[in-house]
Amino acid sequence: MALFDSISVTTIQFLVLWGLLGLLVVLIVLRAPTTMVLARDSKGRLEISRSALHRVLESCCEQVRGIASARAYVTRKGKTYHTELRLKIRPDAKLDAIQGYLTQEITEIYHQNLGLKDIGEIEIKVVGVVPSDQTF
Repeated sequence: MALFDSISVTTIQFLVLWGLLGLLVVLIVLRAPTTMVLARDSKGRLEISRSALHRVLESCCEQVRGIASARAYVTRKGKTYHTELRLKIRPDAKLDAIQGYLTQEITEIYHQNLGLKDIGEIEIKVVGVVPSDQTF
């Protein structure tokens, strides 16, 4: 207790401030980059922004009957790309068919459109159900 009695309030505030500043620097350094490198050779490299990649996958999902909306998240772990799709579906959606179709389509987008070969897990989560359109 004698140790804490000899430390002034300003010293404690100073240490807390430096600790928070250090934490902020670590968070900035560890933050994921805003672009992903798709290809690299001696002439240059091809990059895609994370938001553009997410939007490509989301638009693919939203074209499927039974899906009301989609959010895509892609992360890179080593050389493989991990994809998470969060879907809001309609009550008449056939989940087995949607899962199979989306897995196939996302894999084709990665292979054919983006030229990626190391595709990891494609995880599909249903996060909500949207009421059916009742038109007259």
